[in-house]
Amino acid sequence: MKVVVDVNVWISGLLWGGVPGKILKLAKNQRITIITPQEFLSRYFNE
Repeated sequence: MKVVVDVNVWISGLLWGGVPGKILKLAKNQRITIITPQEFLSRYFNE
């Protein structure tokens, strides 16, 4: 399954866990594939 993930999910999952953390864990265990919008990637990783 492919899931579009917003930057808020990444931050919440990494810092506090909860449901966003479960989403990241599912991706880590290859149960889902995270799709991140290109705008997010270019804004935070290409500057």
